[in-house]
Amino acid sequence: MAELSRKKNIVKKCCIIGLGLIGGSLGLAFGKYGIAFERWGNDADPRAMEKAVKSGAVDKTAPLPEALEGAELVILAAPVGKIPALLEEIAPHVVDNKTLVTDVGSSKRAIVAAMQRVLPGLCLGGHPMAGSELSGIEAADPDLFTKAVYFLIPDADTPTHKVELMEKIILAIRARPMLINAEEHDRIMAPLSHLPKLISSGLVNVLGRYREEYRAIFSLAGTGFKETTRIAAGNPQLWLDIFESNKDNLKEALSLFLQEIQTMIVYLDEEDKSGLYGSLQKAASLRSHLPGK
Repeated sequence: MAELSRKKNIVKKCCIIGLGLIGGSLGLAFGKYGIAFERWGNDADPRAMEKAVKSGAVDKTAPLPEALEGAELVILAAPVGKIPALLEEIAPHVVDNKTLVTDVGSSKRAIVAAMQRVLPGLCLGGHPMAGSELSGIEAADPDLFTKAVYFLIPDADTPTHKVELMEKIILAIRARPMLINAEEHDRIMAPLSHLPKLISSGLVNVLGRYREEYRAIFSLAGTGFKETTRIAAGNPQLWLDIFESNKDNLKEALSLFLQEIQTMIVYLDEEDKSGLYGSLQKAASLRSHLPGK
């Protein structure tokens, strides 16, 4: 059991379902900052549960009924496509209206709708803007959420005190809570997160075509290409679920991107240096508005 003072803990018991990168990182952060006196975990993979205990991401693991019993905070850190069914599975074991159920999925409309249907008044959608091209409990990091925006997506049934509780937890792990509705969240995630993954994958596949002629081309890649395509290494199934759940917004963002590419092709065809320079200059100026590097 985590040797933490009850006086400093925000909740007595939390249960993290899904002990991969995000679930494991939350568990480690909760331990580092004393969020929960008891950190319980559950995962479909028994090996992930063993590794989570060994790494200190959770104190104990157990089957869902036991892991959920008495938990004040339940975090669903499973892939987006599995969360609606997971809500149904945990519903019989989450009966105390003091319990807060939240998730970490990067698309929200289907999940928030399922929350309202299955456990009205107990849920609060969530999405930390933090991650890595790595996956699994081995990549978990207690500092993953430091300075990251952490979206909270309440629905009409979410009590104010539950939003306030989650905001307190987010601040305690050094992240920045931000309230948003599900529709707006999914719309802005398309260009911010989902489109970059799609483009990154496309760039790597283009290089793969060149490898048919230049076998060593991958060994020649420099920092620019590696940084630009880092997220292409992410879990394909996880991203497939995300794309499917937000395909309308992703298609819109992809169409806008294709317009930009087509414009640059025209500039190259017409040897329009002024037009191409203007596009590059605009991008450089806009990029300067991003925080950090």
